[in-house]
Amino acid sequence: MFSTGSRSDRNRDTPPSEGVQAVVETLLAHPDPSRRKKAAVALGKIGDESVIPALARALGDPGKDVRAAAAGALASRGPPAVDVLIGSLEDGNWVVRYRAAEALGSIREERAVPTLIRVLGDSRDHVRYMAAKGLGRLGDRRAVGPLTAALSDGNEFVRRAAREALASIG
Repeated sequence: MFSTGSRSDRNRDTPPSEGVQAVVETLLAHPDPSRRKKAAVALGKIGDESVIPALARALGDPGKDVRAAAAGALASRGPPAVDVLIGSLEDGNWVVRYRAAEALGSIREERAVPTLIRVLGDSRDHVRYMAAKGLGRLGDRRAVGPLTAALSDGNEFVRRAAREALASIG
């Protein structure tokens, strides 16, 4: 990747500082899930984009609260996290896909629309639900047809999320 010299590019290209690296290690390896959750929250509050890959790995943490905190932290990174999150939608673990779809919907980045539309066809209803919810947040008219099709989904929560998303889009 070339660097334009902006602060965000420097943060992405520079390894994390020693202090940040210690928090990353806590996130990825500490035996206490509450400590891992606190580490994810802390990493979400700093402007260091080099932590995005570690937060993406934490989407698969065994602790539900850790996964939720990692998704929130990735969402707080905004557009720089979109590519990693889109890649996470290919993960074999449905909870990773669920949390990635959640974060993408929160970021509200247009680049995520085609991927979230594709994810409406995921084998797991949780992931389809979060994709529909995210598409509603994004409000992009390209999602109208796929969301209309999701009104026939076998899961009532997916159908409800699709209805609400269509109402949001207008």
